Amino acid sequence: MPSSSALKPGDVIVAMNGKSIQVDNTDAEGRLILADALCYAATFKPKITIDLATLTGAMMVAIGGAATGVFSSSDRSWAAIESAGYYTGDRMWRFPLWNYYSSLLKGYSGFDLDNIGKGKGGGACTAAAFLKEFAPPGDWIHMDIAGVMKSNGEDGLYISSGMSGKPTRALVQFISNLSEKN
Repeated sequence: MPSSSALKPGDVIVAMNGKSIQVDNTDAEGRLILADALCYAATFKPKITIDLATLTGAMMVAIGGAATGVFSSSDRSWAAIESAGYYTGDRMWRFPLWNYYSSLLKGYSGFDLDNIGKGKGGGACTAAAFLKEFAPPGDWIHMDIAGVMKSNGEDGLYISSGMSGKPTRALVQFISNLSEKN
Protein backbone atom coordinates (compact mmCIF):
# COMPACT_ATOMS: atom_id res chain seq x y z
CA MET A 1 0.00 0.00 0.00
CA PRO A 2 1.49 3.37 -1.01
CA SER A 3 0.42 5.10 2.23
CA SER A 4 -1.95 4.84 5.16
CA SER A 5 -4.43 7.08 3.33
CA ALA A 6 -4.62 4.83 0.24
CA LEU A 7 -7.99 3.28 -0.58
CA LYS A 8 -8.14 -0.31 0.64
CA PRO A 9 -10.74 -3.10 0.56
CA GLY A 10 -13.46 -2.48 3.12
CA ASP A 11 -13.20 1.31 3.05
CA VAL A 12 -16.48 3.21 2.73
CA ILE A 13 -16.63 6.37 0.64
CA VAL A 14 -19.48 8.78 -0.06
CA ALA A 15 -20.38 9.68 -3.64
CA MET A 16 -21.41 13.13 -4.84
CA ASN A 17 -25.10 12.18 -4.52
CA GLY A 18 -24.65 11.16 -0.87
CA LYS A 19 -24.76 7.38 -1.37
CA SER A 20 -22.22 5.46 0.69
CA ILE A 21 -20.16 2.83 -1.13
CA GLN A 22 -18.08 0.06 0.35
CA VAL A 23 -15.03 -0.57 -1.79
CA ASP A 24 -14.53 -4.34 -1.87
CA ASN A 25 -12.36 -4.26 -4.97
CA THR A 26 -9.93 -1.38 -5.44
CA ASP A 27 -9.38 -2.49 -9.05
CA ALA A 28 -12.99 -1.48 -9.79
CA GLU A 29 -12.06 2.18 -9.36
CA GLY A 30 -13.30 3.26 -12.79
CA ARG A 31 -16.92 2.84 -11.77
CA LEU A 32 -16.32 4.97 -8.66
CA ILE A 33 -14.98 7.83 -10.76
CA LEU A 34 -17.72 7.43 -13.36
CA ALA A 35 -20.37 7.43 -10.60
CA ASP A 36 -19.35 10.93 -9.52
CA ALA A 37 -19.11 12.05 -13.17
CA LEU A 38 -22.72 10.92 -13.67
CA CYS A 39 -23.77 12.77 -10.50
CA TYR A 40 -22.06 15.88 -11.83
CA ALA A 41 -23.79 15.48 -15.21
CA ALA A 42 -27.13 15.56 -13.37
CA THR A 43 -26.47 19.18 -12.37
CA PHE A 44 -27.02 20.11 -16.04
CA LYS A 45 -30.44 18.36 -16.17
CA PRO A 46 -29.75 16.46 -19.42
CA LYS A 47 -32.51 14.77 -21.39
CA ILE A 48 -30.10 12.00 -22.27
CA THR A 49 -26.77 11.00 -20.75
CA ILE A 50 -24.28 8.76 -22.53
CA ASP A 51 -21.15 7.44 -20.88
CA LEU A 52 -18.42 5.31 -22.42
CA ALA A 53 -15.73 3.40 -20.60
CA THR A 54 -13.43 0.43 -20.89
CA LEU A 55 -15.12 -0.56 -17.67
CA THR A 56 -14.90 -4.33 -17.39
CA GLY A 57 -12.87 -7.24 -18.63
CA ALA A 58 -16.16 -9.12 -18.32
CA MET A 59 -17.45 -7.35 -21.44
CA MET A 60 -14.45 -8.59 -23.38
CA VAL A 61 -15.19 -12.11 -22.17
CA ALA A 62 -18.88 -11.78 -23.06
CA ILE A 63 -18.64 -10.63 -26.67
CA GLY A 64 -14.98 -9.98 -27.44
CA GLY A 65 -14.48 -7.34 -30.11
CA ALA A 66 -17.61 -8.20 -32.06
CA ALA A 67 -19.76 -5.35 -30.73
CA THR A 68 -19.99 -2.54 -28.20
CA GLY A 69 -21.82 -3.65 -25.08
CA VAL A 70 -24.69 -1.25 -24.41
CA PHE A 71 -26.90 -0.79 -21.35
CA SER A 72 -29.82 1.60 -21.63
CA SER A 73 -32.63 2.76 -19.37
CA SER A 74 -34.69 3.62 -22.47
CA ASP A 75 -35.90 1.42 -25.31
CA ARG A 76 -36.17 4.52 -27.52
CA SER A 77 -32.56 5.56 -26.92
CA TRP A 78 -31.38 1.98 -27.37
CA ALA A 79 -33.15 1.77 -30.74
CA ALA A 80 -31.57 5.07 -31.81
CA ILE A 81 -28.01 4.09 -30.88
CA GLU A 82 -28.45 0.61 -32.38
CA SER A 83 -29.67 2.17 -35.63
CA ALA A 84 -26.71 4.58 -35.69
CA GLY A 85 -24.37 1.65 -35.14
CA TYR A 86 -25.98 -0.33 -37.94
CA TYR A 87 -25.67 2.65 -40.29
CA THR A 88 -21.98 3.19 -39.51
CA GLY A 89 -20.89 -0.42 -39.15
CA ASP A 90 -20.25 -0.12 -35.41
CA ARG A 91 -22.20 -3.07 -34.04
CA MET A 92 -24.06 -2.63 -30.75
CA TRP A 93 -25.41 -5.33 -28.45
CA ARG A 94 -27.81 -4.55 -25.62
CA PHE A 95 -27.26 -6.11 -22.22
CA PRO A 96 -29.84 -6.25 -19.42
CA LEU A 97 -30.24 -3.78 -16.55
CA TRP A 98 -32.32 -6.22 -14.53
CA ASN A 99 -33.14 -5.53 -10.88
CA TYR A 100 -31.32 -8.80 -10.13
CA TYR A 101 -27.97 -7.10 -10.75
CA SER A 102 -28.92 -4.07 -8.63
CA SER A 103 -29.92 -6.38 -5.78
CA LEU A 104 -26.39 -7.82 -5.73
CA LEU A 105 -25.06 -4.37 -4.81
CA LYS A 106 -27.55 -3.61 -2.03
CA GLY A 107 -28.84 -5.06 1.21
CA TYR A 108 -25.76 -4.53 3.32
CA SER A 109 -25.73 -2.80 6.69
CA GLY A 110 -23.59 0.27 7.20
CA PHE A 111 -23.52 1.48 3.59
CA ASP A 112 -25.82 1.86 0.57
CA LEU A 113 -23.90 0.01 -2.15
CA ASP A 114 -20.98 -2.33 -2.63
CA ASN A 115 -18.72 -1.51 -5.58
CA ILE A 116 -18.68 -5.08 -6.93
CA GLY A 117 -21.58 -6.81 -5.19
CA LYS A 118 -22.16 -10.35 -4.09
CA GLY A 119 -22.59 -13.19 -6.51
CA LYS A 120 -20.55 -14.60 -9.35
CA GLY A 121 -20.50 -13.75 -13.02
CA GLY A 122 -22.31 -10.96 -14.80
CA GLY A 123 -19.55 -8.49 -14.03
CA ALA A 124 -20.43 -6.09 -16.86
CA CYS A 125 -24.11 -6.16 -15.88
CA THR A 126 -23.31 -5.59 -12.21
CA ALA A 127 -21.01 -2.68 -13.10
CA ALA A 128 -23.77 -1.10 -15.22
CA ALA A 129 -26.28 -1.63 -12.39
CA PHE A 130 -23.86 0.20 -10.09
CA LEU A 131 -23.64 3.14 -12.51
CA LYS A 132 -27.43 3.22 -12.90
CA GLU A 133 -27.61 4.23 -9.21
CA PHE A 134 -25.88 7.49 -10.16
CA ALA A 135 -27.31 8.20 -13.63
CA PRO A 136 -29.22 11.47 -14.01
CA PRO A 137 -33.00 11.36 -14.47
CA GLY A 138 -33.93 10.91 -18.13
CA ASP A 139 -32.59 8.52 -20.71
CA TRP A 140 -29.22 6.96 -19.95
CA ILE A 141 -26.90 4.87 -22.10
CA HIS A 142 -23.76 3.19 -20.81
CA MET A 143 -21.38 1.76 -23.39
CA ASP A 144 -18.68 -0.65 -22.23
CA ILE A 145 -16.08 -0.41 -24.98
CA ALA A 146 -13.50 -2.77 -23.46
CA GLY A 147 -13.86 -5.26 -26.30
CA VAL A 148 -13.94 -2.85 -29.24
CA MET A 149 -11.38 -0.20 -28.33
CA LYS A 150 -8.54 -2.03 -30.06
CA SER A 151 -8.53 -3.81 -33.40
CA ASN A 152 -6.39 -6.68 -34.59
CA GLY A 153 -6.81 -5.43 -38.16
CA GLU A 154 -9.38 -8.07 -39.08
CA ASP A 155 -12.46 -5.91 -38.39
CA GLY A 156 -13.14 -4.88 -41.95
CA LEU A 157 -11.72 -2.72 -44.67
CA TYR A 158 -11.71 0.61 -42.86
CA ILE A 159 -10.13 -0.30 -39.51
CA SER A 160 -6.43 -1.06 -39.30
CA SER A 161 -4.59 -2.71 -36.45
CA GLY A 162 -4.46 -0.60 -33.29
CA MET A 163 -6.97 1.68 -31.61
CA SER A 164 -10.27 1.31 -33.46
CA GLY A 165 -12.09 4.52 -32.65
CA LYS A 166 -15.24 2.48 -32.04
CA PRO A 167 -17.98 3.53 -31.42
CA THR A 168 -17.12 7.14 -32.41
CA ARG A 169 -18.79 6.89 -35.82
CA ALA A 170 -21.99 5.57 -34.24
CA LEU A 171 -22.02 8.36 -31.64
CA VAL A 172 -21.58 11.05 -34.29
CA GLN A 173 -24.41 9.49 -36.31
CA PHE A 174 -26.60 9.25 -33.20
CA ILE A 175 -26.07 12.95 -32.43
CA SER A 176 -26.65 13.88 -36.07
CA ASN A 177 -29.93 11.94 -36.06
CA LEU A 178 -31.00 13.68 -32.82
CA SER A 179 -30.21 17.12 -34.23
CA GLU A 180 -32.25 16.41 -37.38
CA LYS A 181 -35.29 15.62 -35.22
CA ASN A 182 -34.98 18.91 -33.34
